[in-house]
Amino acid sequence: SYNDRDYEVTCSSTSNDMTRCNWDARYGQPRMVQQLSQSACTQGRTWGYDDRNGLWVDEGCRARFANR
Repeated sequence: SYNDRDYEVTCSSTSNDMTRCNWDARYGQPRMVQQLSQSACTQGRTWGYDDRNGLWVDEGCRARFANR
């Protein structure tokens, strides 16, 4: 169910390219809970979320995202 408090998605930018990852919109906006990459994960610059693209990462960012 989408009431699962442990919903998480790991999203990785490979080859420094923008990568989109599936995020169940029922959970609302994702938040970054752990950066896994050497490259910085900065909201709005190297990762973000919007209705059109969903969850995305860029420039080598790899991180775990969870619901708020």
